[in-house]
Amino acid sequence: MRKIPGLSYPLLLSILSGLLLSLSWPARGIPLLIFVALVPLLLAEDHILKNRSKYNRYSVLLYAWLSFAVFNGLTTWWIFFASFPGVLMAVFLNSFFMAIPFALMHAARRILPGNQGVLSLLVFWLSFEYLHLDWDLSWSWLNLGNAFATLPMWVQWYEYTGTLGGTAWIIILNICFFSLYKAWRTPLGKISVQRNIDTTDQSEMQKQEVFLQNMEQYRLVKKRAIMGLVTFFFLILPTGISLVIWNRYEMPEDPVEVVVVQPGRDPYKKASSVEEARQWVDDMIALANPLISNDTRFVVAPEAALPLNLWLHDKESHYGYSALKKHAMSFDSLTWVAGAMMYRIYEPGDDLPPTADKLGETDKYYDAYNAALMVDSKGNTDQYFKSKLVPGIEQMPFAKYLRLLGKVVEYFGGTAGSMGKQNYRGVFEGADGTQVAPVICYESIYGAYLNDYIKNGSELIFIITNDGWWRDTPGYKQHNQYARLRAIETRRSIARSAKTGISGFIDARGEMYEQTNWWEPAAVKLQIHKNDKLTFYVKTGDYLGRLAFFLMILLLLYMITQSIIKRKGGLGKV
Repeated sequence: MRKIPGLSYPLLLSILSGLLLSLSWPARGIPLLIFVALVPLLLAEDHILKNRSKYNRYSVLLYAWLSFAVFNGLTTWWIFFASFPGVLMAVFLNSFFMAIPFALMHAARRILPGNQGVLSLLVFWLSFEYLHLDWDLSWSWLNLGNAFATLPMWVQWYEYTGTLGGTAWIIILNICFFSLYKAWRTPLGKISVQRNIDTTDQSEMQKQEVFLQNMEQYRLVKKRAIMGLVTFFFLILPTGISLVIWNRYEMPEDPVEVVVVQPGRDPYKKASSVEEARQWVDDMIALANPLISNDTRFVVAPEAALPLNLWLHDKESHYGYSALKKHAMSFDSLTWVAGAMMYRIYEPGDDLPPTADKLGETDKYYDAYNAALMVDSKGNTDQYFKSKLVPGIEQMPFAKYLRLLGKVVEYFGGTAGSMGKQNYRGVFEGADGTQVAPVICYESIYGAYLNDYIKNGSELIFIITNDGWWRDTPGYKQHNQYARLRAIETRRSIARSAKTGISGFIDARGEMYEQTNWWEPAAVKLQIHKNDKLTFYVKTGDYLGRLAFFLMILLLLYMITQSIIKRKGGLGKV
């Protein structure tokens, strides 16, 4: 980039946008700031566009990258405690991906006629978030629609749009405030008219100049009024609709008593012996016991609640599995759902998935799974293998092509390979017949992904997680708040069990109950209501993303066509 006068102006605006985005974020941010957080970056882009001869065509991409690096860094720095490659991906790669929609918007404004280019940001950003949901580098923690996690009363309409609806709301209002600021930036008294007036009569010329100046002032006042009304409309209407839904929503009356256990153990500490591992299981059962009654239908324990490895071919020999099964069978209708590390052995001649690793010096292979286990009072068992794996921690992105980097990533706390997973959303059926979704940790930030559990019959959502990896930082608080959005989207009550984070319950409107404290052993109980109705969002998924992607393809083709026309017409560079 060239060294030019005024370089600090877009630089400061870009940093300001990053700061405003981070200050608006859960769990302690001010959500209202999200409606203006992108305005400084839009102003920086507008400045670069008006002074395009002084900037190269990549300037917007670089300034936007800086802005989102500030946002990602200040909001997700805590990933460092779990994985150094993970924080690098989140801060540098994710911020680069976020900058691409701004760069495409800038290209549209350079190429397309008129002033419609800024509206393209809505299409490009929604397409980015939609495409970012499902690939090896997916990291949707900072999707803009998550900003309202602490204000469920504002976004009850997520049951129709998902979080992409919130993202669209944020982008539209940022464009509105940007346009409103531009309309108010020029004082009426400083409007000048530069037009050729076909007369030599000084008096007539002065009258026409006054008339034309008044007309320009009128147009500006009209523009301000229209933009003000549009901004007010988009600010108030979605909130009003949400409040109406909030007040009119009738909670399903089908209670299920659930006990949630939070062992309060350090995830970095492993059991030093088999005896200590068994004691941890006994302590967890003892923690739940005082709250269990004849009406209790489920006990939910966190991710990796059962220490030691559980081999699928020999489950009965695992102490944790046997202890939970024995405990459940001492009641008439009780089901345990708990996290465990499970392993599958492949015999010689078996078809091996890409995730399989060689078992020591033998000719056998195995897969490791971050899993949820179910055992009930009738002796039934089931398991679910986590499918949405954390990039850089549970799976090596593009492992087929990046094997040479594997050892480096593994050295810094990541994984050189990938854990096993299943390709469908399994649902557990408790001893009482209730269908539950066993959602493991990171999976809970993906709305459309959870929809598949609901379509498969889930009436409740159990989130089991191990948020202690991030220590006492904003990470586990953000994760806890995001679950409220899943409750609204699906209209399912949630029981959330964290090993060392925040455990508790969330109802179908996103309200929280019986929240535990950080890093303490605890158990809580509540009757939550199951629901078998499907919301519009569950039925349709991320239709806003699919629509935006279709429009983006058309827009890019239109931009390419216009660029070719301009070049052939001799209009020079765009």
